[in-house]
Amino acid sequence: MNRKGLIHIGALVIGLAIASNAGATPFTIAGKIKRILVDDVLYSGCMVLLDRSLGHSCPSGWVSLDCKGLFNGKNKELGKQKIATAIAAAHNNKTVVLYVNNSHKVNSYCVARRIDTVF
Repeated sequence: MNRKGLIHIGALVIGLAIASNAGATPFTIAGKIKRILVDDVLYSGCMVLLDRSLGHSCPSGWVSLDCKGLFNGKNKELGKQKIATAIAAAHNNKTVVLYVNNSHKVNSYCVARRIDTVF
């Protein structure tokens, strides 16, 4: 392969790498929890439904709390803490803030790396 061909392939690879990361944007979203889902197979074990859409290429208002530890080094305990926080916030009708990176997805839903309760 000639030098010009190698340059074109290199430019294509760099362009694809940039394009694949262009949509990965950490963001926060605040809202109230409308529903809580726990599943033994899908969604990395647990999800919450906020009262608003997440946007940022995340479908609907559902977001996984990663109870199976797929994105936090297999730390299932952290997932249990996140779902417990979500249950307490929902029970007390408190607003939560979710910290999400839309590059982390499970079953096409975005994953929250953190959940805060607003008092």
